[in-house]
Amino acid sequence: MVDRFQGLDPAAFRSALARFPSGVTIVTTRSASGTPHGFTASSFAALSLDPPLVLVCLDQGADCAPVFMAAERFIVNIVTPAHAELAIKFATKGENKFAYGDFEFDERGHPLLPDAAAVIRCELEQAVPGGDHVILIGRVHDARTGSGKPVTWYRGDFLHLGQSAA
Repeated sequence: MVDRFQGLDPAAFRSALARFPSGVTIVTTRSASGTPHGFTASSFAALSLDPPLVLVCLDQGADCAPVFMAAERFIVNIVTPAHAELAIKFATKGENKFAYGDFEFDERGHPLLPDAAAVIRCELEQAVPGGDHVILIGRVHDARTGSGKPVTWYRGDFLHLGQSAA
């Protein structure tokens, strides 16, 4: 059962959350059979430096949720403005998401964006239920940075660093 605050207007809550700019990531993995899967997430954060842990939140209703909860590894790709359209594809159900990006595959067959602002490779440490989402906690095994600047998500649209927010 989901707890609800008495009198909380869901639209007002969503609007309030939209006022918090956040980074945009495309999170990828592969199923046990080798099929690539991914989703767009703006709920991503560093959790710990020692040990190196990150967290990313995934809608439990997403088609790929069972694959990620069973995955041994996943990759967080921090996207640049050049990936904005791709991030929209990865946020859409039913799309053949990997048909659109220039993905490479690491030595274990996990898809990554070579021109991302950063690529963070993780081992799934824990999957923790959190309301209508699951919090994927990843132990970072490798991180590399690219030359591009990240893009942010603000008030339902992409906002580039240095761009004025309306």
